[in-house]
Amino acid sequence: MRRLWRAVYWNLLYPLQRGFAIRRAAGGDREKVRAVQLVQPYTMVGFERLINAYDVVKLAESKSLPGAIVECGVFKGGSAAVMTMAGSVERQIWLFDSFEGLPEPTVEDGTMAIEYSGDRSSGALEPIGQCVGPLDVVKGLFFEKLGVDAARVHIRQGWFQDTLPAARHEIGPIAVLRLDGDWYDSTRVCLENLYDLVIAGGFVVIDDYGYWEGCRRAVDEFLVARKLNVSLIPVDDSGVWFTKGAS
Repeated sequence: MRRLWRAVYWNLLYPLQRGFAIRRAAGGDREKVRAVQLVQPYTMVGFERLINAYDVVKLAESKSLPGAIVECGVFKGGSAAVMTMAGSVERQIWLFDSFEGLPEPTVEDGTMAIEYSGDRSSGALEPIGQCVGPLDVVKGLFFEKLGVDAARVHIRQGWFQDTLPAARHEIGPIAVLRLDGDWYDSTRVCLENLYDLVIAGGFVVIDDYGYWEGCRRAVDEFLVARKLNVSLIPVDDSGVWFTKGAS
């Protein structure tokens, strides 16, 4: 009987509860709900952060902010897809990921990250077998399921340390920058290479600020080093976002 109840809960009641929670969080916006529900199989991000990603792009659209949508840490493409659906068809999309999963963390990332990686902490740019999102899955979502014009989508496969310095001169202005790299080194290299491209009034979203110690430390150190006085707005117990002020 207990097994039957569990099956009923996870296969019927839980999806209904989750659907209700998404609709409530989305304020009844049908397009937003549809976008968030569509990408569920392609993301590890909670629906609050998916809704935030959608809303931030909509905010950029309402303010007619120029620039691209850039995501570092794509996984299977769910959050990037939500942002793409929220944006205009003219806005360029840049996606950076190894598409092999996370690299090794370092001691800067703390004990939880080291345990998660199987007790590896050298910072080697080698996959640890976690958060693997194959490139063909991302392409299938964008080009087959959503029908996004491939000319708008710029995918750079590889480690951030290699791809970002080479691509930063191609991207141009950024309206929305979303970082989901988990580790200290990954977050820091993204900020150092891309923050200056974010336009005044543009938005920066940090997915892992409240969850991974190294991500939080990288963001805090970067803000202090740049003497940036920004208000980090919490999304849930992990994600935060802020508006870039004038330089």
